Amino acid sequence: MGLEGKLEFEVEIQSSADEFYNIWRNHMYHLPNASSDAVQSVQLHEGEWHSEDAVKLWTYTVEGKTLTVKERIEVDDANKVLIFNIIGGDLLEEFKTFKAIVKMIAKSDGRGSLAKWTLEYEKLHEGVADPTACKDLEIKLTKDTDAHIINNA
Repeated sequence: MGLEGKLEFEVEIQSSADEFYNIWRNHMYHLPNASSDAVQSVQLHEGEWHSEDAVKLWTYTVEGKTLTVKERIEVDDANKVLIFNIIGGDLLEEFKTFKAIVKMIAKSDGRGSLAKWTLEYEKLHEGVADPTACKDLEIKLTKDTDAHIINNA
């Protein structure tokens, strides 16, 4: 088994691809409102909120543990793709590199959309487990964001 890995998964949601993408692209600081049990805060650490050079500090809970992570985002507005490059925090105690990618895809029937997630990582050593807890967190955040959008429409 190699140290590099990839987890891919999809989450079907009711909100539009544009609405979901907008929250994650432009209003990430609202995520604690949408999923307070999973994300306690998203704070601007460096730069400006909407710029790609901004560094954000997340405080979140996975498997009962409160953790932090620093990320720098890359955006592809035309294709509704966000790439969260992890540059600091607890994840890097087990992973040399970690990247979470989400692509929003509108469903052809116009009813809802699909969040296609990819977690790309390189473990520090063979003893590190695959990041299934991160996958579970992204699924929860996706569903909670969807419910937040629907309930506030």
